[in-house]
Amino acid sequence: MTDHPKAQLSAYLDDELNDEERQQVETHLATCESCQVLLEDLLSIQGDVVKTFQLIQEPADLEIRVLQSIGIEKMPAAAGKGWLYVPLVALLAFGAIWFATGPIFVKLIVGFIKFMMVMVYLASHFISSVPVLSGLTVVLSLIVLTASVYSLRRLFQTTTD
Repeated sequence: MTDHPKAQLSAYLDDELNDEERQQVETHLATCESCQVLLEDLLSIQGDVVKTFQLIQEPADLEIRVLQSIGIEKMPAAAGKGWLYVPLVALLAFGAIWFATGPIFVKLIVGFIKFMMVMVYLASHFISSVPVLSGLTVVLSLIVLTASVYSLRRLFQTTTD
């Protein structure tokens, strides 16, 4: 390793390197005095930071002061119960609208389902009556299936790493 791994020394201290990178840094550290000094300085700084954080103690009223500074005050217990009425009123309004217009929506949905069934039936008969379209449908289906399998393999590989 000809370059000094200054950027990797911090990751080395925090145990964030993989085995190969760790081995490269350790090999370099065995022969480079300037990087050894830098590593000792980083260790010293790390120790100082840990000691400083252990000495710091937050004030007892920190939470109250933060909430006051951003404008949030503690809510009285009775004020928290009003939120229940909003969903209840919305549910009642939705029920009234559904009761008034429900049969129309049901007929629209049933009609749409029947229309889609007819379209699928027509498309399948049209495709099966033209041999070129049948072949293209099979080829397209195989391409979509192959792409799906490839995508799932990549997804599972990145998830398990």
